[in-house]
Amino acid sequence: MRSLLSIVTCLFVAGTLRAAAPDTLFVEVERGVSLEVLDWGGDGHEVVLLAGLGDTAHVFDDFAPRLARHARVRGITRRGFGASTHAVNGYDQRTLARDIKVVCDRLDITHPILVGHSVAGSELAWFERQWPGRARGLVFLDAAYDHNQLGELSEIAPRPASPKPTRADRSSPARVREWLRRTYGFAPPMSEITTVFRFGADGHMMDATGSATAPGLLRQALTPPPYTSVRAPTLAIYTKPTLASRFPAHESFAAANLALARARVRLERAWMSTQVATFQQATPHAVIVVRDGANHSLFLTDGAGTAMAVGAFLGELER
Repeated sequence: MRSLLSIVTCLFVAGTLRAAAPDTLFVEVERGVSLEVLDWGGDGHEVVLLAGLGDTAHVFDDFAPRLARHARVRGITRRGFGASTHAVNGYDQRTLARDIKVVCDRLDITHPILVGHSVAGSELAWFERQWPGRARGLVFLDAAYDHNQLGELSEIAPRPASPKPTRADRSSPARVREWLRRTYGFAPPMSEITTVFRFGADGHMMDATGSATAPGLLRQALTPPPYTSVRAPTLAIYTKPTLASRFPAHESFAAANLALARARVRLERAWMSTQVATFQQATPHAVIVVRDGANHSLFLTDGAGTAMAVGAFLGELER
């Protein structure tokens, strides 16, 4: 659905760090292009976390330690974002999937369990298409749908105008975090905000650190994901929005915006039901869970429950 990058001119924010910082390394995936890889440790299955559009691997800094109770957990920041190289090209799904493979090759991760949020679902499908049998399992965190169709939804039912943060809201990471929680219902780790944004000496948010062109290039290169190629054991968790989960600040909306919000939610609920059915038909072996009323960033709003569901899936892979 909506990445943090698209919210307020790339506005991303904060939470309180609740775990030790992960180890960080950089892996060269092609000449001149290196990707940031975070390592939260753990033992067991090799899990690789992939963020949504506009996010970096640091968005998992609170969630990953929960998974590290079940597996060895790493995360990749895709090209164009955060500390990874801001390449001028390579934002098509085939290349982004190849980036994942190269990182796994370099780190001797022979059979990764790929866990992707949002737009990363397309990369999971293309990984399977190009290297069948390589992935030990796939987990789609509100990610198993055709992301290319989201623009069409906006043509049918435009989103209401987003509430803008005031200067006070932008005055510190903590204040921006509270604004995001109030407006969008989630709050990423503090490490994510300090990675994605620059703050001035007075603490005010200044600008984004990511590539100005990468999000657009990635969106332009989106194609229908080849979900019929998915053969690995698969867990797909979907969120079905309600007015409260999609627009937490709806009670403050003017009448016109409230009408737009309600129409958008009705459309997204119907569309998501269609996407679930389509994915189920393409991957009949997949375990599908639909969480009605959950936030799109479910690993942030319900980290414990999401980690429990993924952990149970990992346990089934051992049988």
